[in-house]
Amino acid sequence: MKKNNIKIFVSHRIDIESELIDNPIYTHVRCGAVFDDKNPMNILGDNTGDNISERRMSFCEFTVQYWAWKNVQADYYGLCHYRRYLSFSKRRFKTDEYNMVHVPVLTPGSKKRYGLLDTEGMEKLISEYDILTSEYADVRNIPTPKGKKNTVREMWDDYNGIFIEKSSVDLMLELIDETAPEYSRSAREYLSGNLHRGFNCYVLKKELFIRLCDFQFPIMFEVERRLDTTGYTQTMLRTPAFIGEMLYGIFMYHVTTYEQWRVKELQLVFFSDTDRIKGCGDLIKRQIWFGIDRTLRTIIDPLMPKGSKRRESLKNIFYTLFPAKRRGAANIK
Repeated sequence: MKKNNIKIFVSHRIDIESELIDNPIYTHVRCGAVFDDKNPMNILGDNTGDNISERRMSFCEFTVQYWAWKNVQADYYGLCHYRRYLSFSKRRFKTDEYNMVHVPVLTPGSKKRYGLLDTEGMEKLISEYDILTSEYADVRNIPTPKGKKNTVREMWDDYNGIFIEKSSVDLMLELIDETAPEYSRSAREYLSGNLHRGFNCYVLKKELFIRLCDFQFPIMFEVERRLDTTGYTQTMLRTPAFIGEMLYGIFMYHVTTYEQWRVKELQLVFFSDTDRIKGCGDLIKRQIWFGIDRTLRTIIDPLMPKGSKRRESLKNIFYTLFPAKRRGAANIK
């Protein structure tokens, strides 16, 4: 029996030397490699062949997805981030309000715990399905700057002027109607529902991956072309990437609701700290910091949700006191 060619592309920031997964299924790629002339991790870049590497600051990990789409041949294509991986473990783990497994540090032990080194097991599981994706998160559990909401659209609207402008979502729907009307119904059903599928972590059979890219990129490019970004913050400049994340959720909703595919949902693991480990002392220090960070977030999150003005003011004070922590700060992407 022919063995499937499976490639999961891991999008890496060019300003962080992250731990790598030593597994041939994973292809580690620098996001925005056109701006990186050092390559200290000695991994591939997204700046060869047909690429959009220069769009790193607005398209985020989608520059890696585009590069894979245009330059690599495989039977299955996957995408994940240097901090977010699908779990291939047979065990279930406790999740947070985003329905993610939150882990302090990406260590050799955690790589094994979540099945990231099990090449044979991953190949077997992936080959049994057409779609492997992260589990949905219930938006009614997710805090926003204006409290918890009931629908995916309401959740995104609460970040108006923080992550995106509300009008960008309306523009996205208009473009779906114009360029991909077969997804129009699914788009509105997904946005009016309470189950959010975000973060762009998946493994898809080639046919589905190509369809996803054909759906997302024309709309993302047109959104970018039409945007008036005057006065945008650095976060809001990532609007095309946030739109891409919504399009991913819409696409997954469509193919899992209205089409017949073999689908497997996996837990999504978020590694808070992925910097390369420099000895036991370094690891212990980072795990202690994680405990302090989680305790503070438990107290602060209900009072100052992500994206709120009070939260941003507090972050600015914190990063003034601890500038080294800004580089690896967590965000929605």
